[in-house]
Amino acid sequence: MKKVLVVDDSAVWRTYLQNLLEIHGYAVEVAKDGLEGLNRFFSFLPDTVIVDYVMPKLNGVHFTRFIRSFSTFKNVGIMILTGAEETINPFWAKKSGANAFLKKTASQSEIERTVLEFVAKPFSMEWSRELYALHIEPFGELVDILEESLRDSTITKEILQLSEYIYDEKLVMKKIYNLFTELFEFDNFYACVSTYSHARVYAFGNKELSNPNSVFEKAKEIRFFSYFKYIDVYYEDTERKIENAIGEVITRKEEPIGFIIIENPKVPEVAERILALANYSISLIFDLINYHKLLGSQKELEEITGAYDRHAITGKIVNLIDFSKRNQLPLSFVSIKLLNLRKLYTSKGTDYTNQLLRTFVKFLEEQLSDTIARIELGKFLAVILGKNVTPVQKQLESFQIIFNESEEYKNLKEIEVETNLFVWNGESVGEILEKL
Repeated sequence: MKKVLVVDDSAVWRTYLQNLLEIHGYAVEVAKDGLEGLNRFFSFLPDTVIVDYVMPKLNGVHFTRFIRSFSTFKNVGIMILTGAEETINPFWAKKSGANAFLKKTASQSEIERTVLEFVAKPFSMEWSRELYALHIEPFGELVDILEESLRDSTITKEILQLSEYIYDEKLVMKKIYNLFTELFEFDNFYACVSTYSHARVYAFGNKELSNPNSVFEKAKEIRFFSYFKYIDVYYEDTERKIENAIGEVITRKEEPIGFIIIENPKVPEVAERILALANYSISLIFDLINYHKLLGSQKELEEITGAYDRHAITGKIVNLIDFSKRNQLPLSFVSIKLLNLRKLYTSKGTDYTNQLLRTFVKFLEEQLSDTIARIELGKFLAVILGKNVTPVQKQLESFQIIFNESEEYKNLKEIEVETNLFVWNGESVGEILEKL
C-alpha cells in the first residue's frame, strides 16, 4: 500500500485530503505544521507528500527543499498547495524540488482529480543504506533544522573549495580525507575517480591499507560497476582485505564517476549520512578533475570507443556552426542514448562491452556521420551537416532498420538505444549540449 503524508495547518483540509486518499486505498498520516511534518516524514517514510505552502514554523517550499537535500528521497513525490492570494516566487518554485503545485481555489472535482492522479504516479521511497541513517532524532525546534541545514551547507562549501586544487588530484583526495576525519571517526579512506578508460585509486588512513581488489569488491557491493580498461593505484597496498566498511557511489548526471569507501566507521549511520550529503559536491570536483586530465592529455579521440571526447567535440561544433552560418547550410544533432549499458557491463563484462561500443561507434560513423562523440558514459552524439530535417529523419529511420536487421552488426542488437534529433537554430554550444 502506497503511503501519503498530508501537511497542512488547516484541520478541514487535513481531514478532507485524508478521507479522500484513504477511500482510494492509500495509507495516510497528517501533520499540522512544517516542523511536525518533517518529524512525521522521517518516521512514516511516505511515497508522496501533499504540503501546504503557508504554515507555521516552516513553509512548504522550505519543507520541500529540506527533504530534497537527502538524495535518497529524490523519487518521493511532493505537491505544494497554495491559497487564493498566495503566489510562489518563480525562482523558488523552480528550485523548491516540488513535482507539482495546486491551488486550493480550484473546483472540488478538479482538486480531487489532480490529487488522485498525482498520488497514482510511480513516486516511491527509495530504500537504501542511507535510509537507515536517516531515522533522525525528532526535531524539537526550528533551530534544529537550521543547524542541520547549516552543517550541510558548510560541508558542501568545504568540498567545493577544493576546485582550486584540481591540478593535484592526490591533494584533493587527501583534503577530502582530512575533512572526513574532522566529521566522524574511522580507520581508512579509499577514493576512486574514473574516466571511461582509467580508474585512479587513492587511500589514506591510520591502519594498514587494503589491497585494491578488495576495495573494488566492496565497491561492487554498493552497486558500482567497472567500465574502464586500466586501474592506477596511488598508494602502498598490502594483501589485507576489507572486512567492515560503508561506501557511496559518486554519480554525475546519474552515471558513476567514482566511489568512496570508509573502513570501520565508529558510527556507520553518521558516516553514511555525510557521504550521501557530500555526493553531489564531490561529483562536481571529480568531474572537474577528469576534465582537467582530458585537457592535459591533448587527445581528441576517446580511448575506448574511438569517438571524439567531450572536449574535442565542443571545438568541432564551434567550427561547424561557423561553417554552417557562412555557407547557409543546415546543421542537426542526434543524441543516441544506450538504455541498458549498466546491464551489459555487469552481465557481459568490461572488455566485451567496450569492444561492443567500439563496433557501435564504427556503425554510427557509417550510417549517420563521421563526427561522432561520446558525451556521457552511455550517450553518444552524431553531428550532421548539410541536410534538412526531413532527410535527417529518413536517415534516422534507415539507421534503426539497419541497426535491427544487419547481419554484419548482429551483435549490436544487444544494445538498446533511444535517439533524439535536435535541429540547430542559432543556439550556442552550451545550449546545444544542454538540450541533448
